[in-house]
Amino acid sequence: MFLKKTTLKELPIIAGISIYAFYINWFSGNIGVLPIDSFGFLDTGHSILKGKLPIRDFWIFTGLLVDYMEAFFLTIFGNSWNSHLIHSSSMNIFAVLVLYYFLKDFKFQKKYIIAYCISFATLCYPVSGTPFAYIHSYIFSLVAIMFFILAIKNKNKITWFLFPFICYFSFFSMQTPSGYILLILLLSLISYFSTTKDFESFKIFLAGSFSATLMFLFFLYITNTPFENFIYQYILFPLTIGEGRISSDTAAYVSLLDQINFKRLVGDFKFIHLILIPLIFLSFKNFDKNKKIINYLNSIFIISVFAFLFNQLITANQIYIFSLIPILAALLHLNIELSKVNRKVVFLLFFVVLFATIKFHYRYNVERKFHDLESLDKSKAVEAKQIHQNLNSLKWISKNDVPGIEAEVLQKAIRVIENDKREKTLITHYQFISTVLDENLNILNRWYLWDNNTHPTENHKYFDNYKSLVNKNIKSNNVEVIYLLGQKNEITFDKVKNYFTDVCFKSKTLMENKFSIHEIVSCNK
Repeated sequence: MFLKKTTLKELPIIAGISIYAFYINWFSGNIGVLPIDSFGFLDTGHSILKGKLPIRDFWIFTGLLVDYMEAFFLTIFGNSWNSHLIHSSSMNIFAVLVLYYFLKDFKFQKKYIIAYCISFATLCYPVSGTPFAYIHSYIFSLVAIMFFILAIKNKNKITWFLFPFICYFSFFSMQTPSGYILLILLLSLISYFSTTKDFESFKIFLAGSFSATLMFLFFLYITNTPFENFIYQYILFPLTIGEGRISSDTAAYVSLLDQINFKRLVGDFKFIHLILIPLIFLSFKNFDKNKKIINYLNSIFIISVFAFLFNQLITANQIYIFSLIPILAALLHLNIELSKVNRKVVFLLFFVVLFATIKFHYRYNVERKFHDLESLDKSKAVEAKQIHQNLNSLKWISKNDVPGIEAEVLQKAIRVIENDKREKTLITHYQFISTVLDENLNILNRWYLWDNNTHPTENHKYFDNYKSLVNKNIKSNNVEVIYLLGQKNEITFDKVKNYFTDVCFKSKTLMENKFSIHEIVSCNK
């Protein structure tokens, strides 16, 4: 498909873009951590290698595909931090190469393609650096849009067949923004097939959709994952989070109403708006019934940008969609070429892209704003290999504590956990310990926040489903002791113990406000 269009002269360009995409993410990902995000898929991916599967054996509500991708990279490259970064860096390469071939298909000059791709690679995955479900879903959503446009443009059978798989990958990375984009694409599909009567492409699309659905059902079957668990964890529970945020429920982690202000709507996304507004204007100007592919290209991307902006407003994360800037710039560039606008405007457009790329590279990739490290002195970071050798290459600094003190606490905790040969569970935001120790620590969740944003708590309607899964995890694995590791009041055992039925504990503090042990004992009747 794409590779057939590659010439030998292009290989150095493709290799150069790929190396840059890998390196810029590797550079960013190794600067500091926000534990709850930085290690989000390490231990869940490792658990898969130990036969403990997400949804079936422990609670997740996002990132099902990301967990299995993480397990793949850990298998190939070993149980280390480096494998974690190879995962996200590879996704950055995948995204930029699809963009490269997409722009090439629209006959952009090589110099422009390279410029837009370098900007995109700088602003895409490096804002996080480490695997992050939203960014996986964002990338697969963009790829789905590009596949759809190319499928219409070229009537390529392989593209039509693969398109539904990309849609599945997007949704099973994260329900949003993929859900919004898939709805836009569904309406676009209905419009396209109803107006063109392209039955040949429709049959291939249906074959791809059937195959993708069959693949998912086969996955549930071979992993022995209860469909009921999937529905509760991946569909129903996440809906309650979205409902709370959109309705501005007082218990919601973030409220949509709180996001409706000038700074959030305009200030945070000003560079996107600066390109989006003229793109909308030119798309109306260039609308031509005889240029349907351009009409689809403009309309789908413009509507999708609004969907991405809406999703960004209702998430509790830093902004991760700045890589839309070079994509929108490329579309605006194409529309300038089609119109009678002075082509010198392209130079102004390039200046905006260059300025935004440098600005956000420094703020997010160097200063690490995404992980709340912007105000910290990075020179105080310590080598993470002093915590464990499998964290080699990471510079440890976080907003939690003085780097040296935090590293020492983790080193001591890891030593205690490693020396305890009993069957145990670790509850922590430092979700890398089972991976580096290559040990099954019977994790209960990927994340632990007691506000109904990562798992149901006592006041939630799906609490009984969660409690049942937790008790099954503990009992079926014959867990004898539970360790809690974190910052003061971050994870308290008073909340944890409410998830167990007919279980009593003997508790002991090992490090004040940091590390505690809770042995499961017989209850006195």
